[in-house]
Amino acid sequence: MTITLHRASALLLLLGGIGGAATASAGELGVAALGTGYTSSDAPLGAPTELRIDLRGEVSARCRMASPPMLAADRLDFNRQGDAKAHFGLDCNAPFQLRVRSGEGGFVAEHGLEGVARRIPYEISVNVDTDSGANALGWCRADQLSDQQGSGCAFGGGEGWSSGDATAINRSGTMSLRWNGPGATDDPALGRYRDTIVVELAVRA
Repeated sequence: MTITLHRASALLLLLGGIGGAATASAGELGVAALGTGYTSSDAPLGAPTELRIDLRGEVSARCRMASPPMLAADRLDFNRQGDAKAHFGLDCNAPFQLRVRSGEGGFVAEHGLEGVARRIPYEISVNVDTDSGANALGWCRADQLSDQQGSGCAFGGGEGWSSGDATAINRSGTMSLRWNGPGATDDPALGRYRDTIVVELAVRA
C-alpha cells in the first residue's frame, strides 16, 4: 500500500505519530507549529507593492476683455466741457500688453456743414487694476492714439503698455474721456460726431 502524506498530515505525524488518535485542522497545526501566543494577524506579509500615479495638467496663457467698456453717458454734449467714464473687466492669467487706438484721432462730424466744427479733440485716460496693484496710465490726446508710431502716450502706438510681470485675473479697469467746450472763436458743434476706440489686449511675448 502506498501512503501519500499532504503537508497537514505530515505535521500531524510529527505531533502525534502515525498511530495516535489526535486529530487537528490544518490551521490549528500551523498555530501549534509556530508556538503559543501566535495569531493569524502575526502572519508574515509579502513584499510591499507601490502604486504610482503621474498626473499632468496644462493651463494655456490667456488675456481677454471679460466685459467691454460701456460709457456712463448716453449722449455726449460737445457744446460744453464734459467727460464720460467707462468700466471694463480683465481676465489675464499671464503678463500682458494693453494698447488703445483712436480711429479718427478725435470726434469727427458725420456730415461736414459750413460753419460747424468738423472735429472735436478729446483726451482719454486708462487705469488698470492688476494682481500686483492699480496702475494709472495717465492722459493721452486722441490724435496721439491714431499715430501708429506713438507720440509719447503710455498706452498708444507701438506695443502699448506692458504689465511687466503682473497678471490681471478677474480684475477691472477704467477708461475716462474729457473734452473742452468750444472757445469764443471756435465753430459750434452741431449734428452727429463719432470716433472708434479700439482696446487691444495680448499676452506679453
